[in-house]
Amino acid sequence: MSEKPTTRRQLQAKIDRVHEARMKAEHFINAGGDLNSKDAVVIGMELSLAADDLAAEFGHLTLRATK
Repeated sequence: MSEKPTTRRQLQAKIDRVHEARMKAEHFINAGGDLNSKDAVVIGMELSLAADDLAAEFGHLTLRATK
């Protein structure tokens, strides 16, 4: 059973998610956020997961798959 191809709207949502996560990380860093804090972990995880989700659309190996 094959999966339906990703629509342009779905792909754009994934791109937007990566952009939003990157902006949150950038804002956190620029505001002097502590990279060893719980907040940093949450922001970093969202950025990693969003990037993985988008990378998978292009057939790239995700970080989750390398563990």
